[in-house]
Amino acid sequence: MASYSLSHTAYVKIFLHAAKHPHKQVNGVLLGKLSSGIVEICDVIPLLHRWTSLSPMMEIGLDLARGHAESLGLSLVGYYQASERIGDTALAPVGERVAQQIHNQFKDAIAFVIDGDVIGSGDAALIPYLPQPSSTSWRPCTFDPPAFTSGSKITLVNPDSPSRAVALVRDNRLHQQFGDFDDHLEDVTIDWLRNIVDGRGIITRLSPVTDPDAIEYVKQNSTVRTLPPGSFLVPTFCDLHLHAPQFMYQGTGLDLPLMQWLDNYAYKAEEALDARPDLARNVYKRLAQRLIEVGTGAVLFFGTIKSETNLILADAMQTAGVRAFVGKLSMDISSRETYRESSATDSLSSARDFIDRCRNSIVTLPPHRRLIEPVITPRFVPTCSNDLLQGLGELSGEKAVRVQSHLAEAYDEVKWVKDERHMDDIEVFEKYALLREGTVQAHCTFLDTPALSLMAQRKAAVAHCPLSNIYFSEKPFPLREALDGGVMIGLGTDIAGGYSIDIMNSMRHAVAVSRMREGTRLLEAVSADVEKGGAGSSLAITWKESLYLATRGGARALGLKEVGEFRIGAPLDAQEIFVYDFETSTGVGSLDFFDDQPLSAGVTMDMIEKWWCMGDIRNRVGMWLQGRKLI
Repeated sequence: MASYSLSHTAYVKIFLHAAKHPHKQVNGVLLGKLSSGIVEICDVIPLLHRWTSLSPMMEIGLDLARGHAESLGLSLVGYYQASERIGDTALAPVGERVAQQIHNQFKDAIAFVIDGDVIGSGDAALIPYLPQPSSTSWRPCTFDPPAFTSGSKITLVNPDSPSRAVALVRDNRLHQQFGDFDDHLEDVTIDWLRNIVDGRGIITRLSPVTDPDAIEYVKQNSTVRTLPPGSFLVPTFCDLHLHAPQFMYQGTGLDLPLMQWLDNYAYKAEEALDARPDLARNVYKRLAQRLIEVGTGAVLFFGTIKSETNLILADAMQTAGVRAFVGKLSMDISSRETYRESSATDSLSSARDFIDRCRNSIVTLPPHRRLIEPVITPRFVPTCSNDLLQGLGELSGEKAVRVQSHLAEAYDEVKWVKDERHMDDIEVFEKYALLREGTVQAHCTFLDTPALSLMAQRKAAVAHCPLSNIYFSEKPFPLREALDGGVMIGLGTDIAGGYSIDIMNSMRHAVAVSRMREGTRLLEAVSADVEKGGAGSSLAITWKESLYLATRGGARALGLKEVGEFRIGAPLDAQEIFVYDFETSTGVGSLDFFDDQPLSAGVTMDMIEKWWCMGDIRNRVGMWLQGRKLI
């Protein structure tokens, strides 16, 4: 008879299926292949926990499972079952019939029944069944040595799979996220065919492709996906400044000055969404789709005044799988009388309510699946009374909530604050404890060197929005000086002050503006009769530096300490970028390559730079966030 090996993935999925429905019968099928006399069970597909009879639902599930297995180059090689009662280890009649169907097409089929008395012990909790000769009945099979022991014909690829499965349930509650065909019928977003078992979506191993252990792992797990030679992985992007309601009129009205633009467009759009929850749901659902399309995995949002509308935004992002820091606007002063909060007291009460409701909306999820976080958001100093700012600073400390706002954004705004509050707006934020670690300030174009030093000392971050700065600020942000001064910086699109939701354009604009600043510096040096380049260090940044700001730099600014890099222990937040098809010798999307490309070269730095300059959504063929596949 054949021997059998059960992969770690297969064992854990069986365990999770049983753990999710401990008082119900569950069943599923085993996927694998016969290789050198060994049935390698690579994966399983969970079928049912309600309609466990040989019903139309069962037949449909089996057909879909069989088609999925064939798409992977595998076969259905067996069946598994857990019973309603802990001590019941008999293969149910329906199990015999399904196992026999599989046996008719795969002669070495096997069935497993979960042993409820052993399942939580850390030992292998599967009782093997095999068909009887010249019969349709199945019986428990005894081996010498026993199944899952050294030298047995039935083995685990990883002997510690049972103990690791127990830990995934006990420590990570991974079974709560597991779905079968029954679950899929109620919620079609549940990927019951794959159920990627990655614990918490954390990177657990990094090694060269030539590493013998890595090669063996790929051989043992046929569902592992190997990237083609013309592609590479890069961390997902972080957008540190995006006005979610302004997505409605992205690319409109950019010929107006800032304060007039706010009156004519921004406040109207925000007020409209607060009045129409149905519109908010449609806008924010589409916004989430667009963010994923452009590879953005984490966003710091400005929302609207109304808590309910911001909860709709948070839910849209949590559902889509995007990390979202959601800011309910706080503003008790406004040039639009119908769009403000009635008092500082009312605004503070509303902010407190939003923080609590936002956090409570995800409290039942395991920690690694909680993607949303509330943010205290005074719009900017001109829309907030001193009483409101003081209360928000106190609330931020009490609730340990991040802060965001606009700072030193434009000449009119800076002058207004100086005239009305008799201090610079950075001093206002400092006075009310709103400039600290966990604060992200957008724009900051009018900050001088001492102000940048204060930002670095307080560990506050800057959301650099080069495109909207071009439209609405009279000065560019001193990016090189801020980086050299130790200020944490990430990039923002500033929708809709900027017209592009793609952080790749923010990277390009950041480099372009920095090079213009460097050109100005050189001309000033020439006019001062200083040798070219001798007046100081270059103010330009490179494309590689901008890529850092769009990924790891933005993650650090958001307090996502493990995001933005690939290392063991970090969540898998990644994009797969495809730049060159070596089979057809052509570039992908807008990328063209005319030099001879040696097949052994793979992706070169020049190819990555070309993607940075010219790439678009056609090059993004995969995206994962916390291990969940979004593209």
